[in-house]
Amino acid sequence: MNAPEASRARLPMLPPWLGQAAGPLLVIVLVLALAVLAIATDHARSRERALVGTQNLTRLIEAQLSDNFDKIDVYLQLVASRHGALLQGSATGGGGALQVQPRLARVDLQDVAIADADGAVRLHTAALPASMAQVGAQAFFRRAVAEPRGALVVVVGPVQGGPAGAQDGASRVVFARAVRDAGGALRGVVFAGMSGTQFDQLFDGVDFGAHGAASLRTEDLQAVHYHPAVQGAPVGVSDGLRQAVRLAPAEGSYEAAGTVDGHQRLNAYRRLRDHPFYVVVGQSMQDAMAGWRANTLMVAALAGLTIVLTLWAWMVQVRSSRRQLRALHNRFEAIVETSSDSIVSKTLQGRITTWNRGAEQMFGYTEAEMLGQSAARLAPAGRRAEDAMLIARVQRGESLQAYETQRMCKDGTVIDVSMAVSPVLDARGRIAGISVIARDISRRKAMEAEIRAMAFNDPLTRLPNRRLLMDRLRQAQLSSSRQRSYFGVLFIDLDGFKRVNDSFGHEVGDQLLIEIGRRLQAAVRQHDTVSRLGGDEFVVLLEELGVDEKTAADHVNTVADKILDAIERNDQLRGETHRCSASIGIRLLVGSQESPEQVLMDADAAMYSVKRQRRALKTFAFE
Repeated sequence: MNAPEASRARLPMLPPWLGQAAGPLLVIVLVLALAVLAIATDHARSRERALVGTQNLTRLIEAQLSDNFDKIDVYLQLVASRHGALLQGSATGGGGALQVQPRLARVDLQDVAIADADGAVRLHTAALPASMAQVGAQAFFRRAVAEPRGALVVVVGPVQGGPAGAQDGASRVVFARAVRDAGGALRGVVFAGMSGTQFDQLFDGVDFGAHGAASLRTEDLQAVHYHPAVQGAPVGVSDGLRQAVRLAPAEGSYEAAGTVDGHQRLNAYRRLRDHPFYVVVGQSMQDAMAGWRANTLMVAALAGLTIVLTLWAWMVQVRSSRRQLRALHNRFEAIVETSSDSIVSKTLQGRITTWNRGAEQMFGYTEAEMLGQSAARLAPAGRRAEDAMLIARVQRGESLQAYETQRMCKDGTVIDVSMAVSPVLDARGRIAGISVIARDISRRKAMEAEIRAMAFNDPLTRLPNRRLLMDRLRQAQLSSSRQRSYFGVLFIDLDGFKRVNDSFGHEVGDQLLIEIGRRLQAAVRQHDTVSRLGGDEFVVLLEELGVDEKTAADHVNTVADKILDAIERNDQLRGETHRCSASIGIRLLVGSQESPEQVLMDADAAMYSVKRQRRALKTFAFE
């Protein structure tokens, strides 16, 4: 096995359908890659849009809360300036009714009151119970007092029961501001309460989505208010918010699960202008990515449809290819089975694997008798090694066309065959077997032999004709020239042969000529040539007579006497005795510059000279 075949042999065996599936698989991979890329890109864009929308909502709410806090602060300052003289009197006794009521857009303040420096309520609205005389322990009071110089409004919430001890149990958001004299000394605190429901109205008109949320938080991120309002659920601080504020104190964004409801949200926060609070707005990822999910389903559906159509088209193509291959295979089998040629497959070890009907008819063996048998069974004894040579050539990748040899049939008959021998390749291109297509050419060979015989042999006696004689005479001249040896030409003419044809018929004459030919062949050596020129004329060519002229002449004369003895016998022709006679003209040569035709003419002349002499002797004897 050569190097390329050895390297192919080490490759893993791949299924035959893999080559056909390469195109569809590539299409499917590209479709999936494009779908994933489109989904990922749309996811990033949807998230970016959601973040931008959340940041815009945060800015809007921050501006809205800042404006309202400014208005409330102005209102509290107005109340403090109008009723600040009240705080200069004694703190004992119940407070009066506060007549000033806020009328601010989107703001409905309740429980407005003024407390002195000790926390005793000196003046309040009618809604605040008069029995609530002490608020010094309240968180809003302490924070307003702690606020340096009372420069900012303090917002505290949620406060249960109201800032003045209301009995309704509802939570409140309290706004408070310290009242100080010109020297900065604390004179009291003016404050106002707003129910959580009323405070929640500040977020009206803002679409947070089905699961969105917003919260107002202090600088330490404690929740003042959570929208939508929740009852009894603690509002904690996520680690994501703490980390984000630590990295970007003014504004930023983060993603985290809500501490109240656990919804995953994309959050944005922003510090209020001129107030120590943060507004945090969260948009639910479920709401934000709803469009992305719809687009994902659409892309997935299109990708799935494309993949299904690709697979369907591939399966249709595969089925069509299989049908075509099956039809081609059936057609091939039909051709093989109906062919008169022998079509045989065998392994590289020479074992037969297929045997068609043409092989049965040609060799006489049935398929059952030959399957698994060695192909050498068909080779004659002298050609057994030929099969091994053919297998070796095919294993080298060679193909043989019109290779002529002989094979033996079941009955022992040896026939001439012409074979086309070629390798059989497997799916990986390796040589897996041998295909042999053989045709019986015995009749053609016989016809060729007949044609050659007709061209170079006398049709009656089967002796070499004039054409073959002239060729052999030319070869004898060349050989004699090289070896300086003699050769002889004997021109033989039967005497009175015309009387045989006239008396007994041409059929008897032909049989006599055949017999004379046999006698002439018996009278000479095997390598000498006996030829019939036509009619009753024969020529004998004697080669390799040696370099001595006398020896050569003696040999020629001896052969001439044997020929005369063989011819001059009594023959029974149709019940009558006939004695043949002949005249022989002899030419003895060594080499020759003459043409073969001239040599033959000289021998013919010598024969006629002998015939004349014999006639003269007969006439003299008669006289």
